[in-house]
Amino acid sequence: MIKSLSNIFGRKKKIVVLMGGPSSEHEVSLWTGKMVLKHLDKRAYQVEPIIITKDNEWPIKPKDLDCDVAFIAMHGEYGEDGRIQSLLGKHNIPYTGSGQKASKLAMDKALASKALEKVGLTSPSFVTFKKGNMKVSWNNLLKLGLPVVVKPVDLGSSVGTTIVRTIGKLAPAINDSLQYSDKVMVQKYIKGREFTCSVIEQGGKTSALPPTEIIPKKQKFFDFKAKYTPGASREITPPNLPKELIQLIQDKAVLAHKSLGCSSYSRVDFLMDKDNRVYFLEVNTLPGLTKTSLLPQAAKKAGIDFPKLLDIIIGNVRN
Repeated sequence: MIKSLSNIFGRKKKIVVLMGGPSSEHEVSLWTGKMVLKHLDKRAYQVEPIIITKDNEWPIKPKDLDCDVAFIAMHGEYGEDGRIQSLLGKHNIPYTGSGQKASKLAMDKALASKALEKVGLTSPSFVTFKKGNMKVSWNNLLKLGLPVVVKPVDLGSSVGTTIVRTIGKLAPAINDSLQYSDKVMVQKYIKGREFTCSVIEQGGKTSALPPTEIIPKKQKFFDFKAKYTPGASREITPPNLPKELIQLIQDKAVLAHKSLGCSSYSRVDFLMDKDNRVYFLEVNTLPGLTKTSLLPQAAKKAGIDFPKLLDIIIGNVRN
């Protein structure tokens, strides 16, 4: 077990676990929070849950939080888009995960894809639509062809995501996604294998954990149901790939993490086509820590159990 400051100074480090919040992933956040609360080493930490309602009501004013570290067990909008990071930073409260700027950039899949294109990471071609400005991208959209994937640019867990195979279903899919976000991404669908690769910082070194191949059993892609229903997908860690392709995925994951300015830990999603070309999809700056989540699975394969993983994340916090 990693030595924490609480061991050194003879007192328990006080951790507040922020969970819930005004997000479409409110329930997922509660699941993550419960797992974090369960597995934090009570010998080293004094732990208190802070459950934020869907209406963004706190049981205590953020400025009055009395803690050494705020563990952000939140996902999606508000938790991963830089807002909670900005709030905690304003009150000088140390927190886990990436900072405000990196969180905001990574949360916008379109902006992140454009930024990473500059360092050589390729994404499937896409166009974006903004609510109230639907005419701008139609010409470019036609160049993509069908099928396409329609998704909000700033949500996680595949909320509001649809694969569209016919032109008649395109506008309804875009309108549906616009119910979740003011900005929608329409991306060329590439048939291939889905992979995810977690990145973790430890001892001043940034490294990738073993990648995972995700094979949904019934769903057409790794959607919300496939992600959070036990047994709904096969998850193979490490995947059945040649060593050089595994290394390629790991290298690209670390490059994405560093290039977007992420901190402590992240999880990067990719597609690989039949010609073994690897396409970047998104960076998750606060990947799930639920029973079915991929980061803990990958960490376990690397010899890092759940309590140790949490120690590493907390140990990365800069006061």
